[in-house]
Amino acid sequence: MGLGKSAQAIAAIDALGLTRGVIVCPASVRGVWLGEIKKFSDRPRKVLKGLKSEDLKLWLRGRTDILVTSYEMATKWKKELSLDLRDFTIFDESHALKNAGAQRTRAALSHQCDGAYGYAKWGAYTWMLSGTPMANDPSDIWTWLRYCQATRLTLRQFADRYFTVRTGSFNANYSPRKETLPELKTLIREHSLRRTKEQVGLEIPPIWITTQVIEGDTREVTALLAEHPGLDEAVMDAVNKGGLKFLEAGHMATLRRLVGEAKAPVFAKQLVDEIEGGLEKVVVFFAHTKALNIFAQALKDSGIGHAKIDGSVGAAQRDEAIERFQTDPDCKVFLGNIVAAGTGLTLTAAAEIVMLESSWVPADNAQALMRVHRIGQSRNVHARFISLANSIDEDVSRAVSRKTAAIIAVEE
Repeated sequence: MGLGKSAQAIAAIDALGLTRGVIVCPASVRGVWLGEIKKFSDRPRKVLKGLKSEDLKLWLRGRTDILVTSYEMATKWKKELSLDLRDFTIFDESHALKNAGAQRTRAALSHQCDGAYGYAKWGAYTWMLSGTPMANDPSDIWTWLRYCQATRLTLRQFADRYFTVRTGSFNANYSPRKETLPELKTLIREHSLRRTKEQVGLEIPPIWITTQVIEGDTREVTALLAEHPGLDEAVMDAVNKGGLKFLEAGHMATLRRLVGEAKAPVFAKQLVDEIEGGLEKVVVFFAHTKALNIFAQALKDSGIGHAKIDGSVGAAQRDEAIERFQTDPDCKVFLGNIVAAGTGLTLTAAAEIVMLESSWVPADNAQALMRVHRIGQSRNVHARFISLANSIDEDVSRAVSRKTAAIIAVEE
């Protein structure tokens, strides 16, 4: 992450003399690609952001060379994109295609992820760009290994050959098999180009990660749970006896959201004190909108300038929020949703990160951290993962750690 994947892809299409193509990316970074092409290529290509059907028609008629669109729109336009011969297709943040059964993956790569019927096949060249190709667990890499014909195994066969699957408290955990791990690493190495900070000689100050447990008032959370429809007596008994640590999968999302809401006002008060005590700019990430809004209101009440990006923020507002945080000394805090603000932006004005809520997916957390720890950062970066004492947070951290360890075993 942060090593210029888009610049490398643009250099590739320039070196090959390619003109006509489609770039598929998260909706939030379409504008970034327009800027990157302008910055890194001197070829006279016409580039269009694909937002609506009229944009697609202009590209199909040859009125523009490169169509930059989202995964959602490309899925919707599968038929049209499958009827067009082009020079290239680029999938940015291609871990968006990790779920073999998802509609977007089937539209792009076909039902078996072999490219037989997906719209990706109609590009003479296809690149998949990702800083986190194994976003959740090592089995995520099957879709692109299958597409580039590195393996003919089905997903089930692939998982059985290379992983031991264990069902845990939250979901299945995939651990690489020692006997076939070298073979898997060879498959990946022969069909991908991997770059690390060390390999490219990039010296970015280090990042260190700590955890902080805060004592929050969980009585309101427990009361809300008691009123929540569908919670049976057994669950409430677990809450009453064990606090907010029970592992009832059916209510996990509700519990995590409520824990986030319990943490928000407590840590917001702490952060206000830290800023008033001299802490410079800080980036805070959330998984849930309500927790973010609670935090934002606390900052507003305290007179702390801040910017925020969540799923409701449009492209223009997004750019304004980033610009304000990066350049305005009075804008002290950036509040971001991990999904909406975790990729495609630079927040190097800060060297302090707070993960008030972390994602189930280790790669999402890593992507969020890289918004600050990337090219342009000149200071040591500190990231804090905030947990609520005696809550489900502690169990989630352990589960995410196990997944991260499995991913590292394959990547090393």
